[in-house]
Amino acid sequence: MRLFVGITPTAEAISHAAGEVDRIASTTPDVRWIPSQRWHVTLAFLGDVDADLVPALATHLDEVAASHAPIEALALTGSGTFPGVLWLGIADAARPSESAPGRRFSPEVRLGGLAEDVQRAMPLAGIHLESRPWRPHLTIGRWRPSPRREGAARAAARALAGYAGPAFDVHEIRLVQSITGPAPTYRDLHVASLTGTSAQGAGTT
Repeated sequence: MRLFVGITPTAEAISHAAGEVDRIASTTPDVRWIPSQRWHVTLAFLGDVDADLVPALATHLDEVAASHAPIEALALTGSGTFPGVLWLGIADAARPSESAPGRRFSPEVRLGGLAEDVQRAMPLAGIHLESRPWRPHLTIGRWRPSPRREGAARAAARALAGYAGPAFDVHEIRLVQSITGPAPTYRDLHVASLTGTSAQGAGTT
């Protein structure tokens, strides 16, 4: 099964952003727009995982979640592109000088610390992740390589560059199965609540 660990902005934050994205999407058919029901921020992409490892993953995610208090005042803001990916950025509204859309959060910043701890816990559950920088973003569209599509995506990113959504809080991390096919969907396999009840990792929350 194909898995990732992520967070989901609140319904209010998604609805607000979707209204702005839909306005751009209606004039940009060259981008494959992702339905807002599937929007999320990936903390760790696990790839194909044996179902037998899910209980161990859940246990380790519970331990990580217990070491982090809920994260307050994040916001979807700005836009940009990676190769084949159009995204909205994530800002730490409480510490705007320490975060920027699409750029790596330092481990001291709250969301970056959570992602780092999730990724560090995966080998303990038997999952070995690709070694690459984590960049906080929410994917809203994709495209197959072509100069025309890339130009359309970059134009859409410029149109959304000034977007700033309402603040939202994060109370949970989710272990999610990505089900591919004609109608891709996601299924939560485990939800771990951020409680901050464990001293471990408290310095990065």
